[in-house]
Amino acid sequence: MQPDWDQLGKAFADTPNVVIAQVDCAGNGQKSCGENGVQGYPTLKMLKDGKMKDYNGGRDFNSLKREVERQLDPRPACSLESKDACKPEDLAILEESEKMSKAERAAKIKAVQQEIQDAKKEAAELEKKAKKLTESLDLIKAGGQTVEKVEQLLNDADWKAHCEGRTCVVAFLPHIYDDGAAGRNEKIKALDQVMQASKKDGKSVGFLWSQGGDQFELEEALGLQFGFPAVIAVNFGKGRFGVHRGIYDKDSISQFLTSLSRGGTPLAPVPANAKAVKADPWDGKDAAPPAEEDL
Repeated sequence: MQPDWDQLGKAFADTPNVVIAQVDCAGNGQKSCGENGVQGYPTLKMLKDGKMKDYNGGRDFNSLKREVERQLDPRPACSLESKDACKPEDLAILEESEKMSKAERAAKIKAVQQEIQDAKKEAAELEKKAKKLTESLDLIKAGGQTVEKVEQLLNDADWKAHCEGRTCVVAFLPHIYDDGAAGRNEKIKALDQVMQASKKDGKSVGFLWSQGGDQFELEEALGLQFGFPAVIAVNFGKGRFGVHRGIYDKDSISQFLTSLSRGGTPLAPVPANAKAVKADPWDGKDAAPPAEEDL
């Protein structure tokens, strides 16, 4: 009960007619404890009007506080009976009230009570405003956050930046003439599903795609002559890459990542000439039919 007792002492620390104390019955207070019939520990007693009596109520803070207020009638630290305990600003208010008539004091009390109500109302409105501003602040911050997504490989600088400090999966997809927008979107969706699953597992893996043939020299350097779609994983920090040898779907690519993390996929050094060239961003549409040449 020591924490509750300490809290009680703090609650009445400035109350002039209440003292919350404790005695070390095994030390310097042994004589006092014997004189007051203390036989076990902790024992609580209350001294009022020179008479000591036992306290057998609850020993939590709220129970103790109620008993002090009921039995000892604690006075404010600053009152007409203890002006020496007043701070200068509190003493000025007290003495101003002392000089008032009953009617003046009643009017003053009513005015201050109304001021308190107005202040509470204003505080509630300010709290509501602060809450709304906090929500707006969160949205403003969210607007500046980068949402991880499957991105198109458009140049070497962006590739290196996107994959800095982590492994990246790059899918080389069939040309838009061969697969159409629907086929491409389906393959990008499979990559996105793998990405979402890896995020749930706590992995930081980047995901990119490129149109087959747009990065011809890079594809040659990585040994992707077997056709598209093709999937690789690369870690520039470690200077290593691996090629996915399975089919192209969510489960197979996920297994490829698992195999990488367990060391089950053969890796090779990243070729020095493995650099991406600038590519045109896809507009999300099917390709326009090629123009026919006049004979």
